[in-house]
Amino acid sequence: MIQKIRNSLLLQLICIILVVLFVLSGTLYTSYLYVRQTTVNYAETLSDSLLRQADNALSLYEENLKYNAEALCQFLVMGELSEERKDIQEASISSYYSQISLKNREIVSAVILDKDMNVIMSLGKPATIPKKHLYMRKGEDLNADRYFPDKEEFNYGFYYPIYSGTGGKSQQELGMCVFILEPWRIDGTLHNILNDNVAAMLLSDSNKLDLSFHTFGNIPENLTMEDLKADEDYIYREGNWQNGIRIAVAVSVSASSSGSDAMRQLIMLASLLIVVLLAIIILFSYYRMARPIHAIDRFIEKSIKNPEKRLNFKRTDEIGTVASSLNHMLDENQRMIEEIKDGKIRLYETELAQQKLEIMAYRNQINPHFLYNTLSCMRDMALIHDEDDIAEIAMCLSDIFRYAVKGSNIVTVGDEVSYIAKYARIMEYRFSGKITIKTSVAEEVMDKPMIRFFLQPLVENSVFHGLESKMDAGYVDVHIEADGDRLKMEVRDDGVGMDEETLAKYREEITRPKESTGIGLSNIVQRLKLFYGDDYTISADSTPGEGTVIRISVPDHMREPV
Repeated sequence: MIQKIRNSLLLQLICIILVVLFVLSGTLYTSYLYVRQTTVNYAETLSDSLLRQADNALSLYEENLKYNAEALCQFLVMGELSEERKDIQEASISSYYSQISLKNREIVSAVILDKDMNVIMSLGKPATIPKKHLYMRKGEDLNADRYFPDKEEFNYGFYYPIYSGTGGKSQQELGMCVFILEPWRIDGTLHNILNDNVAAMLLSDSNKLDLSFHTFGNIPENLTMEDLKADEDYIYREGNWQNGIRIAVAVSVSASSSGSDAMRQLIMLASLLIVVLLAIIILFSYYRMARPIHAIDRFIEKSIKNPEKRLNFKRTDEIGTVASSLNHMLDENQRMIEEIKDGKIRLYETELAQQKLEIMAYRNQINPHFLYNTLSCMRDMALIHDEDDIAEIAMCLSDIFRYAVKGSNIVTVGDEVSYIAKYARIMEYRFSGKITIKTSVAEEVMDKPMIRFFLQPLVENSVFHGLESKMDAGYVDVHIEADGDRLKMEVRDDGVGMDEETLAKYREEITRPKESTGIGLSNIVQRLKLFYGDDYTISADSTPGEGTVIRISVPDHMREPV
C-alpha cells in the first residue's frame, strides 16, 4: 500500500487531504469541548453570582426592616402606665408606624407583643400570628405563613425582639415587634436579580413550602425547580437565609452558549465548504492532471511497438505543451532513424587505450543531438505562446547539453561557472525561487583550467540532499579563488546537514572511492586522481541543521591524459 502511494501523485494528494480533514475534525471537536466547558463554567459562575446577589439583596432588606423596627420600638416602654401616658405612647407609635408604612408599602401590619406573647398593640391591617410562632426570639427572624385568616396567600413575618438596657446582665426581655409583609417586595427583588438571564429562582422555607418562584427567558411555565435541578442543561445552586428560608437558583447552560452555538455552526459550515473544495481539488487533479499523465505514460510504453502513433491532446496548457513536444520529438526521432537506415553507419573504434577507457567511463558524456534540437523547438514554441519562463528553461537546458557534448575533458573555470549558472537558473524555476545557487569567483582564475563537470555534481548533491527536504529557503555558495599556484574551491550550503554517522561514511568515500560509472562523489575523487595524481586535497564538514561544506584544493595547471 505504501509503495502504491509513493508511485501515485493522486494517492499522495488524497492522503494529504485526509490528514487535513483529520486535523480539521480534531480541531473542531477540541473547540467544541472547549466551548462547552467554557459555557458550563460561565453558567456556574453566573449561578453563584445570582445566588450571592439574592442573598445580599435580602440581607440588605432585612437590615432595613431591623432599622424600622428599632425606630418604632424606641417609643415603647413595657410596664404599668397611666391611661393618659398609655394613650400618648400609642399615639406616638401609631404616628411613627404610619411614616414607616408610607415609605415601605409592603409593611401592611405591625403587632407588638409583651414577653408573655400577649398582644399590646396591633397597627395597620388586622393580622393574627399563628400559635407556632408565638415564642420569644433571641435575634431577628423572618418566616412565612398565613397571617390573615380571610386570605389563602402567604405573607412574610419579620420578628424583632425588644430588650431593655444596653446589654450584658442588665439586659431584659420586654417583648417583640412583628412586621407583616406582603410578598411583592421580596418577589420583585428576586425577579430583578434575574435580569435578562435564562434562569429561575426559588424562595422556600424549611418545610419545603415554595414562597416565591420566578423564571426569566424561555423556561417552560410548567417546570418546577425540582425539574430544573434534575435537568443536565441547568446549573443548580442553593443557599440558606434566615431561619431555614432557602434561596435556589437554576441557570440554563444552552442559553448561555447561544453565541457559541452560532460560532460552532459557522465552523461546521466552513468545514463543509473546505471538504467540498478538497473534493473539487481531488476531482480536478484526477481529470486534469493524473489521468492525462497516465495516458502519456501508457502512450510512451506503446510507442516502442507502434512508433508511428501520436498523442491527440487538444489542450493548450502545460500538459498539452508536453504532449505536443513529445509528438515533435517522436517525429524528429523517426526522421533520424530513417536517415540512419538510408545512410552509412559509421563504426566506433573497438580498441582504445586503457587510460582513454577510464576517462570515457568517468566523463558524463551526453551527445543526444535530437534532444538539443527538440529543446530548441520547445523554446521557439514557448516564445510563440508567450511562455517566457519555459523558453528560458529550454534555452538553459539547451546550453547545458551543448556544454555536455564538448569533446574535451578540460575546460576553463569560467566555462564551468557559466554551466553552473545555467543549472542554477533551472533549479530556481524548479523550486520556485526557494533555492538560490550563488557563485563568487576571483577574476584572475576565470581562465585557469579545470575538469569538466567537476563542481556541478557537488552543487547538485547540496540541492537534493541538503536543501530539497528543508522547509525554509536555502542557498548553495560556490567560491573559487587562487592560493599561490593552486585553486581553492569551496561548495557550501545551509541545508539539513549530516549526522556523525552519515558524515563518517561520506569521508570514507572520499578516502576510498568505490567503483562507479555515475557522477557522484566517488566519480569526482577518481577523476581527481586521474588528472592530478596525489596532488590534491578534498575534505567535508557538516553540522546537522546548519549545512555542509566541501573544500577542494588542486594545482592551477594540468594537462589532459591521453
